[in-house]
Amino acid sequence: MEAGLVSIVLPIYNVEKYLDRCINSVVNQTYKSLEIILVDDGSPDGCPKICEDWVKRDKRIKVIHKANEGLGYARNTGIENASGEYICFFDSDDYIATNTIEKAYSAAKSKNSDMVLFGHYDVNSQGKIIKSYIPKTEKECYMNFEVQEKLLPDLVSDDSATGKSTNLWLSACFSMYSMRLILESNWRFASEREIISEDVYSLLRLYKNVKKVTIIPEAFYYYCENGMSLTHTYKVDRFDRIKQFYNACIKECDKLEYSDEVKKRFVGPFISNTIAAMKMVVKTDMSDINKKAAFRTICKDEQFHEIIKNMDIGKEKLTRRLLIYFLKHRLYSACELLVRLKA
Repeated sequence: MEAGLVSIVLPIYNVEKYLDRCINSVVNQTYKSLEIILVDDGSPDGCPKICEDWVKRDKRIKVIHKANEGLGYARNTGIENASGEYICFFDSDDYIATNTIEKAYSAAKSKNSDMVLFGHYDVNSQGKIIKSYIPKTEKECYMNFEVQEKLLPDLVSDDSATGKSTNLWLSACFSMYSMRLILESNWRFASEREIISEDVYSLLRLYKNVKKVTIIPEAFYYYCENGMSLTHTYKVDRFDRIKQFYNACIKECDKLEYSDEVKKRFVGPFISNTIAAMKMVVKTDMSDINKKAAFRTICKDEQFHEIIKNMDIGKEKLTRRLLIYFLKHRLYSACELLVRLKA
C-alpha cells in the first residue's frame, strides 16, 4: 500500500456510451494522487479501445483486459491489482463529483476510519437529477459495536416502524474503503451470477470487521438510469433468486452473530425486490396465461406469506400498504390490478 494513494476501480462491460463521462469525472478529481484501474470484463463493444486510448492520455490509468466473469469478479480483479492506501469502486455508467476523493480521503485520514460513506443523486436518462440522497445520521462517526448495532441496520433498509431513513445504502459505490481493512479481512466480492445484489451480500460480511465509519452529509455520486440495463423479459428463476438472496443474508447474519434488528431489516429489500419482480411479470411479453401463472406463483409463495405475516406496515406508503394487505388476505386479483396500475 502506498500512503496517500487512492485506487479507483472501474469495472467495464458494454458501456461505451457512458465510459468517457465516467473516466473524465475521475481523472479530473481535485485530489490528484490516484491509481485508476480500468477492468475491461471482456466487453464486446468499443470499450477496450476507449480504455487503451485513456491509458495513453493519463499515466495514472492502467487497464486490465480479462475474460467476462461479471461485476463482482471484475471488482476483485481491481482489488488484486490495487496499490492504494484507500480504494473506491465506481460503476462505469455513472460518474462522481470532482471533489469526491478529496473530501472522502480527508475524512478517512482525519478520523482514521475504515470506511467513509457519502450520499448520491439519482439521474434519469435525460441527465436530470430526479432525487437526492443526502445522509442524515445521528452521528458523524460510528465506532466498534455501534457500526454493527446502530449503523448497519440503517444501511440495510429504512426502519419500517418509524419510517426513519438515513438516506444511506448498503452499496459498493457510495463508499471509500481502507485497503488495510480489505487485506486484513481477506475480503472479496461475491459473484452476481451466484447471488443477486452481490454487493449487499458481500458488504454484509465486510462490516463484521469494520471498526470505524465516518459519514459525510453530502452527495457525491451520480447514479444514472441506463436504458441498456433495463429489461422487459421476466426470467422464470427471478423470484427464486430473490428468496435465495434473502435466505443467504439471514444465514450470514446468524453466522456473524448480528442482531435481530439487522435480520429484520432485510424484510424491506425482500419486499421491494419481490414487488419489482411482480412489475416485471406484468410488463413482460409473455402470454396472458403465463403472466397470470407467474404472478400467482409469487403471490402464493408460502415463505413470502410467512415473511409478511407480522410485518409492520404503518409507515409504508399507501400503495405498498394496500399491496401487502391484499397479499395477506390472498386477494390476488386485487394485487395484480394494483401492480398493473403502478407498473
